[in-house]
Amino acid sequence: MTARSPLAERPEHLERLGAREPALLAQVDVRADPSTAASLGFPVEPNIVASSSDRDILWLGPDEWLVVGHGGTAKALVAELETTLAGVHHSVVDVSANRTVIELAGSSRHELLSSACSIDLHPRSWGDGRCAQTVFGGAQIVLQEREGTTRVFVRPSFAAYVVDLLLAASEP
Repeated sequence: MTARSPLAERPEHLERLGAREPALLAQVDVRADPSTAASLGFPVEPNIVASSSDRDILWLGPDEWLVVGHGGTAKALVAELETTLAGVHHSVVDVSANRTVIELAGSSRHELLSSACSIDLHPRSWGDGRCAQTVFGGAQIVLQEREGTTRVFVRPSFAAYVVDLLLAASEP
């Protein structure tokens, strides 16, 4: 069985938004003691992202992180993290199918998101390397700010709804 994006039928809508859907990113949820996580380079300050060449680590809570890697690497990420965390109390779970990702680009992306999201996305409080769990309209999302783009992690069943809200906000 081949994995299929929930937005596979919406490429023209994503294009109108200046958005794209990165191909089925690997997403691994990690729970561990913050001191253990810190020793591995995980961010321990709230709503911060640690990035390397092949992955981003999003702070989701005091003892929870989302490790995001390239598509098709989830098994390898899980194996690596299990080995690294062996001997300490932890949880490592592949949650790649739990959320799809919409990557917004362009100067109006924060304005579009602000149309149905209560987080202050002004540059004085929101910038590269930040992340947050929030609600967009009625959908739970995770936002990740990257250089020039904002990633919106959303449950597959709400992906079309989020695209529709963004399209409505983009119309004059």
